[in-house]
Amino acid sequence: MKERINHTYYVVYEGQPEISFFFESPIEKHILKMWNGYFETLLDLMTQYAPSDEYILHEYCAHEGWYDESPWEIQNIDAAIRLFESFDLNKASGEQLEQVKNIVPDIPGVAHQITAFLEKAKTNGCKAYIEYD
Repeated sequence: MKERINHTYYVVYEGQPEISFFFESPIEKHILKMWNGYFETLLDLMTQYAPSDEYILHEYCAHEGWYDESPWEIQNIDAAIRLFESFDLNKASGEQLEQVKNIVPDIPGVAHQITAFLEKAKTNGCKAYIEYD
């Protein structure tokens, strides 16, 4: 099976912990690979203004989901798309942003890439997964 890998947000962090989103069509496996630091920073920032019982945010805060079982199926792709679409850097606190200021400019792009990837999985009628390494 052919693999299509987008590793834009992992290239300079190779060898460090990674998180991958993937889905498989009958002929290809699509992978969005990123440095785990980007993903966790994105989720940390979102917990400041989004309900932490939100589907993926709940899994992150409880260290369940992809932390317990990998790959972990995203059961509600629509909710995940809405969550990442709703990312708003302006709603995050200055103190937390200061702690990660070197990667802050990349975070909106990370949220956009995840949203686009999940929309593609949905459009293709595929199940989507998160794999933690």
